[in-house]
Amino acid sequence: MTDPAPTPYRPREFWQDRLSEQFDLRGTGHPGLSAEYNRLCYALRAIVLDGLLARHHVPVAGRTVLDGGCGSGFFVEHFLGKGAAVTGVDLTDVSARELSRRFPAARFEVGDLSEWRPQVKYDIVSCFDVLFHITDDAKWEHALTNLTDAVKPGGYFVFTEMFYPGKRDHAHAAHNVARGWEAYRPALLARGLAVLEDVPTHHFMNNELGPFRFLNRVPQALFRVDLALLTAGAFANRPPNRMVLCRRPDGVPEAR
Repeated sequence: MTDPAPTPYRPREFWQDRLSEQFDLRGTGHPGLSAEYNRLCYALRAIVLDGLLARHHVPVAGRTVLDGGCGSGFFVEHFLGKGAAVTGVDLTDVSARELSRRFPAARFEVGDLSEWRPQVKYDIVSCFDVLFHITDDAKWEHALTNLTDAVKPGGYFVFTEMFYPGKRDHAHAAHNVARGWEAYRPALLARGLAVLEDVPTHHFMNNELGPFRFLNRVPQALFRVDLALLTAGAFANRPPNRMVLCRRPDGVPEAR
């Protein structure tokens, strides 16, 4: 007896169904782990983001922010709390509908990042845990173009990716293809962006722990260890989960 063929990955249907069933951080994060685990995992990303922006003197208050792939709205809320004017774009209707109700001060659009085009430019464009879910290379190229085209001259693009050492592409799941620096560096350069810094977002959380996966049941302990390592800058080059900050130099238009 042969195994049934795997269900094809249809991004819009996949994420619409997932967020309709669970419109919270588990829907965009780890659905098999606790709400507290997911909350702390996102909290680590926010701490890393704030530190990265502070080191490069990137102001947020009073600036315009586009959050690409805004999902259940964690970073929409984070940027709004910092005093930014926020626009979110997401593949799903459920995200735009629910976030419009939750955050009436922000704007939301429904769009596939590989097809959507920005109507205005932004001071900061973010895209967290999204690009590796675009499994088609041509669509990934289009999405990267559309996101970076939204960055003002002098503006910033910040995103997360899983960079596995020595591998250009790494299929972690049917809906997940992580691309290496061999793909990202020339792609960002061709779009007029300079990479300022890349830093780890997690050491133990958001990673497969193998025989130690039972530790996922104590997320507070993992969070404290991760935070200590991130604060100390220990093993900074090792974790594959990374946040990258780029800048479009003043007077340099987007590539066409």
